[in-house]
Amino acid sequence: MWRQRSVRLSERHRGGVVILESLVVLVILVMGLLAVIQWSLLMMTHAGVTAAATEGARVAARAVFDNSQQMDTEAAVREILAAHGVGLPLTVVVTDLGSAVRVTVTVPMTSTGVPDLLGRLGFTVAGNSLRVSSTASKT
Repeated sequence: MWRQRSVRLSERHRGGVVILESLVVLVILVMGLLAVIQWSLLMMTHAGVTAAATEGARVAARAVFDNSQQMDTEAAVREILAAHGVGLPLTVVVTDLGSAVRVTVTVPMTSTGVPDLLGRLGFTVAGNSLRVSSTASKT
């Protein structure tokens, strides 16, 4: 009789353990899903910033006058970033390397529109920025 009673108690408590294990696994799966979504959006935005830096380097390499080089480059970069949904502020630095031009585009994460999905769990992207450099040879 004692053996039957202990078996019944353990079967009853097993249901609670299964629920607890399921919740732990569910939390881990949701965190993984949020991480994949945030990483995908971040990589999509990074591709847009890379395209903008590449276009900016192409425009800067073809610029005829030095004083218009910075303005034309910034305009080209802003146009590409606007098409990718990236807002202001951003920083565009044009560096003349002699036979080539390097354009560095820096965008704060607050301007990218990428949601901080894991911020409440301690994995935040706030305060960081995307920085991409591209070099083009002058023609």
